[in-house]
Amino acid sequence: MNDVSHRFSPHPKKRFGQHFLTSPTVLHGILHLAELTPEDVVAEIGAGTGTLTEALASRAGRVLALELDRELIAPLRQRFADRPHVEIIHADALAFDFAQLPAPTKVVANLPYGTAVAILTRLLNQRPRWRSAVIMLQREVAERLYARAGTKAYGSLTLRTQWYATVEKGFNVPPSAFFPPPKVMSTVVRIIPRPTPPAAVQDEAWLFRIVHAAFAQRRKMLINALRHEFQPVDPDLLRQTLEGRGIAPTRRGETLSLDEFVRLADGLQRLLPAPEG
Repeated sequence: MNDVSHRFSPHPKKRFGQHFLTSPTVLHGILHLAELTPEDVVAEIGAGTGTLTEALASRAGRVLALELDRELIAPLRQRFADRPHVEIIHADALAFDFAQLPAPTKVVANLPYGTAVAILTRLLNQRPRWRSAVIMLQREVAERLYARAGTKAYGSLTLRTQWYATVEKGFNVPPSAFFPPPKVMSTVVRIIPRPTPPAAVQDEAWLFRIVHAAFAQRRKMLINALRHEFQPVDPDLLRQTLEGRGIAPTRRGETLSLDEFVRLADGLQRLLPAPEG
């Protein structure tokens, strides 16, 4: 998703997932959540035709605006030619090296639906470089970020995001706020990286391997999901380990809290076989 400008209106391209933001109300809501000051550096993902870029430039000390569509780069650079604190970068957010961002940067992003999770994952992997992110996502994806255990939206994306950051729901955005209108609702969220994870775990990579196994087959009981993922494993020892950690083997992964997954991962580290390779 990108923003539309009154100065030029290119035809939206399906391959880029372009839906141009046209609502001033939504624009102001994004700015409110971003809480910008003249001292801030902002990285915008998806500059589009520059409407949101313009608003960011009026409040932040420096704006790094990424845009994938080559046809939009020259008009964007022309539009901001008289503002040296705005840099238009022709880049794919799926390949851009976010490690080069000056820390601490604030991120503002209207993400294409098809690549939103992949871009968010890359941002989380570079969380020391930014201090907040105001991101627009498809509503169903946004709900997965702040979901609670036991709900349909709760899953591995929930746990990974909440391990690295706190997520606040901002507001919903109707299809009528865009041209062309998408077929789904959108939601703006604010994400704040955690300075440290919310719990201590022996092996972070192992924790997320257990999480992945628990959600690989959501309808299975936890003990069966783990047995399927980590063959061969002694089912009696697996059951004893689960019960020893205060987790009933008959529960499903979607009912476990993050703290319970941490306890489970530490308890299973010596019992289950390490991944090959």
